[in-house]
Amino acid sequence: MDKPMNIWILNHYATPPTLPGGTRHFDFAEELTKQGHHVSIFASAFMHKTRKDERLKSKGQYRKEVIDGVEFCWIRTSPYYGGNDRRRVVNMLSYGLRVAVVGVRFRPRPDVILASSPHPFAGLAGYALAKVRRARFVFEVRDLWPQTLVDIGGYSPRSVVVRTLGVLERFLYQRADKIVVLLPKASAYITPLGIPGGRIVYIPNGADPRPVCDRTVELPGDLSELVSQLRSQGKVLVAYVGAHGIVNALDTIVKAANLLQKRGAGKIHFLLVGDGTEKPRLQREAGDLGLDNISFFTSIPKNAIPSLLMNIDIALITERDSPLYVYGTSPNKLWDYMQCAKPIVRASGLTDNPVAEARCGLSVPPEEPRKLADAIVQICNMTEKERQETGMRGREYVMKYHSTPVLAARLLEVLQEARNE
Repeated sequence: MDKPMNIWILNHYATPPTLPGGTRHFDFAEELTKQGHHVSIFASAFMHKTRKDERLKSKGQYRKEVIDGVEFCWIRTSPYYGGNDRRRVVNMLSYGLRVAVVGVRFRPRPDVILASSPHPFAGLAGYALAKVRRARFVFEVRDLWPQTLVDIGGYSPRSVVVRTLGVLERFLYQRADKIVVLLPKASAYITPLGIPGGRIVYIPNGADPRPVCDRTVELPGDLSELVSQLRSQGKVLVAYVGAHGIVNALDTIVKAANLLQKRGAGKIHFLLVGDGTEKPRLQREAGDLGLDNISFFTSIPKNAIPSLLMNIDIALITERDSPLYVYGTSPNKLWDYMQCAKPIVRASGLTDNPVAEARCGLSVPPEEPRKLADAIVQICNMTEKERQETGMRGREYVMKYHSTPVLAARLLEVLQEARNE
């Protein structure tokens, strides 16, 4: 039997379930801790979702905190930012530099460092710390930098930024002992860069297998009141829960709501819960169209999402029509929807589509509001029993292929292989 490991996870945006944001690494750390391993998550005290310093309000560069048995090391990052601007880029650099400084003397010394790439500076810090602390380096690829900037951000492939990030990307791939990818076809992007396919392991996002009633908290009062009010009016609630960014193509939902309002589909009401750079514009667009069938609400803690999903009828995912998605996606919201047994309408151009595989909803092409609206109406016209059966097929699928303990066991194998090489 392999001896217990000291594992460091570097993720700028990691959060516990009590705050808005992704809990992938908290969930994995919780499982690994139960098996006797010591896990430390290095995350920014300034939260991307809330735009506030939630964990390090006093002086000092970092603070340790144990949450449900998982150790967090909250890193001070600066400057604070409100959107995707220069200040956010500087904040990314700040995280990379400061986590490297803190990690030089942090105890206990790691056996393996997993650095996650919401941005590549975490990967660079992880590699440097692995060299200094004589640990193995595992690079987790969440976004394909710099290809994301080209396909989504509109950058030229010849720009200095893209070329510089391309050099950094190849540098990290070449020096990682293992590469964990969240996208099912990411190896088709990475191996042409000269990386052996055997070094790449696919570990997607997962879903908590525990019953919803055992791991959820009540909705914030004002959101609970809004949901109750809409329910009392006999509305069918169609919800999107997650980031409001460019890649999420939420214009498609606003335009579908406009089409349905014009058709007189008064019983359908859209609920968009989350935050992001596109949210103010989306709210203005809905206001300009005079829509009374759509409501916006701010991000809620991860452990409140099941309470919301249990009170809606249909869940939505919309994505951009982009060549980047040829490598697939692994959105947390999809597994949350499935885990709560909700019928799903997904607007996506992906060929690998869990909604279609599980037969837990309908799939339509991306950025086509009319087809999205038609699919929503089609599910609305199902009987209650048909909707329940559709949702349950999604739950059975996600528990079989995306249960957090199953994925954590796969991650543990990767970390042990890296350590033993």
